[in-house]
Amino acid sequence: MRILWLGNPPWLPSGYGQQAALALPRLQALGHDLAVVCNWGQHGHATGWEGITCYPCDSNWGNNNLPTFAEAHQADLILALCDAWVLKPDLWPDELEVAVWAPVDHLPAPPAAVKVLAHEQVTPVAMSRFGVAQMRDAGLDPLYVPHAVDTTLFRPRPDLRGQARDELGVPQDAFLVGMVAQNTGNPAMPRKAFPQAFLAFARFAKTRRDAWLYVHTETAPAMGGMNLDRLAEACECPQGRTWFPHPANWHLPQSSEAVAFMYQAFDVLLMPSMGEGFGIPLLEAQASGVPVITSDHSAMRELCGAGWLVGGDPWWDALQDAWFQVPHVGRIVDALEASYAARDDRPLRARGVRFAAAYDADTVARTHWTPTLGQLAPSSPEVRPEFAPSSPEAVA
Repeated sequence: MRILWLGNPPWLPSGYGQQAALALPRLQALGHDLAVVCNWGQHGHATGWEGITCYPCDSNWGNNNLPTFAEAHQADLILALCDAWVLKPDLWPDELEVAVWAPVDHLPAPPAAVKVLAHEQVTPVAMSRFGVAQMRDAGLDPLYVPHAVDTTLFRPRPDLRGQARDELGVPQDAFLVGMVAQNTGNPAMPRKAFPQAFLAFARFAKTRRDAWLYVHTETAPAMGGMNLDRLAEACECPQGRTWFPHPANWHLPQSSEAVAFMYQAFDVLLMPSMGEGFGIPLLEAQASGVPVITSDHSAMRELCGAGWLVGGDPWWDALQDAWFQVPHVGRIVDALEASYAARDDRPLRARGVRFAAAYDADTVARTHWTPTLGQLAPSSPEVRPEFAPSSPEAVA
């Protein structure tokens, strides 16, 4: 089957980009012919990645270019990995149909996302069991394929722990709390819950003098986001025990191997987000033998195989007309204390590794992508519709 993938290009370090990098070669290995329509990060000309043509993006999340490149690739199936609300199926030719692999990180599914996923030219594909439930509650009938992790890369490497701590500048005997989260989006509604996480760590660190916090993100607001240096100071996070990556390490390309190496230094991953469509760092950490602290909300609830769930209070997201959850600072502190007590709990770490194995990229390809693509395959793949460009700008 000839598949056209719409989303972040597979070389981008975003969650969507890294999922493309895992899925595309495995779909190729299943015998499919792949091409990518980039919706961000590749302008002006087509390029290639691992033998796969990657067409350039437009200024409209791929909505303008999609019909043109669907015809160029002679696509049997179009598969989009993106936020559903950025898609505009009313602009597409009537013959163009798209399977949309979309996140749901609110309760209920936001109306703007449901409107797209319910469109007659769209087949919804959920990436979490939570997403399946919310889509069904909205009257949809989604397919399900979870996100994945490369467990050959993200795995316990105790032999590298000391070296990883030296690289981060963390003492060998410290209790290291790690965060891996994008500092982007509306600063008035920080989805990654940096304020609550920092407040909780500051309280925890007052009595645990060997506690350190490493936050793998950009400290300055760029694409939205917050000034995290200022926030850490306001929360009274201990100076000298609260670290961020050097700007060069963040802005220059960083390999997945480097990220996997970083996890070896952590004692626990702290990820109390207000909502997650999936939550890849939770799997990366557990696959690496690191337990997790995360919110009892959205997809995070189903991805905590070894760790602690923290509750919170509902937060109305007026931009999405749906609920997030603000994690309770005191409950995060309690979870940090529990993780501190379990710092040498090897069975807990082993349980996380076993849990993450169910989401291994090869396993997901075999047990989820194979049957799902069978359901999505056109009944007569040899007959391919011709798609007229949706606008004069479609070839830009």
